[in-house]
Amino acid sequence: MWLSLAILISAEPSPHKTWCDDRPCRPGEGNPVVTHSNNPYETPGPPDFIKTPPHTPDPTAPHYAPLVATAKAVAHAHHHLVYMCAADFDYRELAMNWWQSLQRQGLHNGFVYALDGEVHEYLKARQVPVVDGSANLDAWNRTRVTRHIQRAEAERHMAAAAVAAAGLDVLLMEATMVMVHDPSPTLHDVARSGVVDTAVPRCNCNGAPPLGCKNPCWNLVFLRGAGSAEQRERAVAWQLAGIRKGMVDFYLRWWLGAHCFLAGFGKRFGECMGSGRLEGALVEGGGDGVTIDNSSLTVKPEYLGGDAAKAELKTAVVVATLPHCLEGGGGGLRLGLLPESFFNAYLLFSETNPSQPAGALQAAIARSPKPVQRDRLKLDRYDEQDFVEMTTAMKRDGLWFL
Repeated sequence: MWLSLAILISAEPSPHKTWCDDRPCRPGEGNPVVTHSNNPYETPGPPDFIKTPPHTPDPTAPHYAPLVATAKAVAHAHHHLVYMCAADFDYRELAMNWWQSLQRQGLHNGFVYALDGEVHEYLKARQVPVVDGSANLDAWNRTRVTRHIQRAEAERHMAAAAVAAAGLDVLLMEATMVMVHDPSPTLHDVARSGVVDTAVPRCNCNGAPPLGCKNPCWNLVFLRGAGSAEQRERAVAWQLAGIRKGMVDFYLRWWLGAHCFLAGFGKRFGECMGSGRLEGALVEGGGDGVTIDNSSLTVKPEYLGGDAAKAELKTAVVVATLPHCLEGGGGGLRLGLLPESFFNAYLLFSETNPSQPAGALQAAIARSPKPVQRDRLKLDRYDEQDFVEMTTAMKRDGLWFL
């Protein structure tokens, strides 16, 4: 115990730099290369750390005023819908590629949430709509969320909640996700239906009851902020519930702790799923609206899993309810499970499964899997190899537009 304590006290924070040999560092070049069994770096939390998020997604608060202003500016004439990703300086090329994918679809209602000042200046100089969120990211240093990857994941989900709370629909994406087709029609259908608070890709569907999907992908999230006040309240409450669950110390310490907030959403979903039920699929109602059809499609959990999925459900948004998922009641969360035609690239690594699901690269939003999984305990930031592997895979799959 004394040895472990001594190591913890003497360990230094993981180094990071953006300037290498009189030039800007290549993506990830300024971060150390560590392994799962050899990582000498540690970033202990402050002695008086707080166990709750350092701020709330209040759109009227000064720390989110620039974010809300930018989101509202780009949402003009786009049905109150915005697309959003987050990036730091290491992600600058990925963020530019993400923005270029929007431009190729004729979409201008997107922006990048900058997690450091360097990437803010980089993107601003290239006329990309960008908001400086570095101070909001730094606020997480008051918590036990000490790794940069963890803080970035938490803050981007919190920022998206603030955009939704301001009355805008927002699709929170990763910078590694790009648009192959315009996803707006599907999201507008979800909005017109009036029955969805939050929507996520239909990942990890195995047909098991009650919902057919054991844990959707929480890194691509649609929040219905432009709907009713009740919808908006439930969407924001769900974001906060997932973030708070991810802050549990156990999830911060385990070997996949870099993704503790995605695990937090997954754990919260698992707790709620027992009371969940499928309501039906969204279909055109014959007028301007979209309604739920739970008769002709006969939605059942087994129809959402693998090869057994019914053909008509592959392009439909399936609606589920989680009655006891939110604090304070409110009727529970109404979750939309987005179709495979929206996003079907949920594999992270091609080594474990060489082939993506059929049509993954032809979906509206696509992402390339990295070749191998590199488990690294206490990882703070990705290194250069990570970025080289990702961009190489994207170029191979035709998802690189720079």
